[in-house]
Amino acid sequence: MHPGRIGRIHLFLLSVSILFLLLAVAGAAPAAKRAAPATKGPAYKSAILMEAETGKVLHEYQADEKGIPASIVKMMVMLLTAEAVKKGVLSLDQDVTVSAEASHMGGSQVYLKEGEIFPLGTLLKAVTISSANDASYSIAEHMTGTIEAMVELMNARAKELGMTNTLYTNVHGLPPAPGQELDQTSARDTAILAREVIKHPLIMKWTRRWKDTIREGKFTLFNTNRNLLRTFRGMDGIKTGYYKEAGYNLCGTAKRKNLRLISVVLGASTRKARDKETKKLLLQGFRLFERKSFFAKNAVIGKPVPVVGGKKKMIKVVASGPVSLIVKRLDASKLKTRVNIQSPLKAPIKKGQQVGEVSVVLGEEVLGQTPLLSSENVKKLSWLDRLKFWKR
Repeated sequence: MHPGRIGRIHLFLLSVSILFLLLAVAGAAPAAKRAAPATKGPAYKSAILMEAETGKVLHEYQADEKGIPASIVKMMVMLLTAEAVKKGVLSLDQDVTVSAEASHMGGSQVYLKEGEIFPLGTLLKAVTISSANDASYSIAEHMTGTIEAMVELMNARAKELGMTNTLYTNVHGLPPAPGQELDQTSARDTAILAREVIKHPLIMKWTRRWKDTIREGKFTLFNTNRNLLRTFRGMDGIKTGYYKEAGYNLCGTAKRKNLRLISVVLGASTRKARDKETKKLLLQGFRLFERKSFFAKNAVIGKPVPVVGGKKKMIKVVASGPVSLIVKRLDASKLKTRVNIQSPLKAPIKKGQQVGEVSVVLGEEVLGQTPLLSSENVKKLSWLDRLKFWKR
C-alpha cells in the first residue's frame, strides 16, 4: 500500500479515537456537574397540625404566614352565634328576616329572598353545612344590626383569642369589593379558632353531616367538606374556603379514641391537593402521637409522708388533678413520674394545702406536673401534747 495512504489511515484512526475519548469525557462530565433536581415544596402555602385539648402543635409549615381565609371567615360567625345562643342572648327558634342585601349575595347560597323569615337555627345550619353566604349575612345583620358592627365584633373576638395575624373585613369571605381590604388569617390563627368552635355541640352536630335539608325538606344542603366526611375515619368538621386568589383552604378536625386533632391547610393548589394534604397531616398525627393520662384527681400518690410537730405523724398526699399529655408513641414507654415533697412537712397542715408536686418526665425534661395536696388536717402539737411522751 502506498505510504501516503497508510499515513492517512493512521491519521483517520487517531482522529476517531480522540473523538470517542472526547465524547466519553463529555458524557461523564454532566454526571459530576449536573445540578440536583429542585426539591418540590408542599402543594399549599401554609399548614398546621394541632392537638385540640392542649393546643400542642404537632407539625407546622409557615403557620404564621398571612393568607386569605375565604369562607373560613364564617367560622367566626358560627362561633359568635353559638356563644350568643349558649348565653341566652339569642335563641335558635327566633325569627330572622332576610334583607335585600342578604338576598343579593353571590357564591355559595341557599337563595334567600328579601322578606323571607327563617328561624336562626335554620340559617346557622345552612352556614355550617353548605357555607351559605346569604345565610351568614342574614345572621350577622340580625345579631348586631349592621354588617360593620358584626365585623367589629368578629375582630374583637379574634383579638381575645390571640389570633394575631387575622383581620376580618366581611362576614362571608367573598373577594373584596373595590377599595375594600382583604380578609387575612394564618394557619395557626385558624387552628386557635377551631379549638373554640369544637367546644360547641350545636356547631359540631352540623359540621359532621355531609347532607341535610331546609325548606321542609325541599332544599338539600351539601357539606363543602363531604368528601373527607365520607372517607376519613373520625372526620367531623369544620370548614372549607375557596376563591381563586385565596386558593383551596380547609380547617379539618377528626377524633380517634381519646385523641382529637385539628388540621389547617391554606392556599392549596387544587381541591384534590387540599383534601390529600389534610388527610396526610391527620394520619401523621394519629400514627405518631397518643394521649397519656396520669394522676386522677384526689388519687393517692406514693407512700404516706412524715409530719413534724403534728398530732399525726404521717399523712397521705393526693393529686390535685390529672395530667394529660400528647406524646410520641415511641416515647410512651420511657415516661416516668417524679414526686417532690416539701421537706420537712411541719404542722399545722390544712386539708387541701399544697405540700409538693408530682411530675411526668422524659429523661430530664418535665412534660407535665400537678400539685400534691394534703388529704387531711393535721393539728400542731401543744406543749402538753409534747409532755405526754407515753402516747408517742
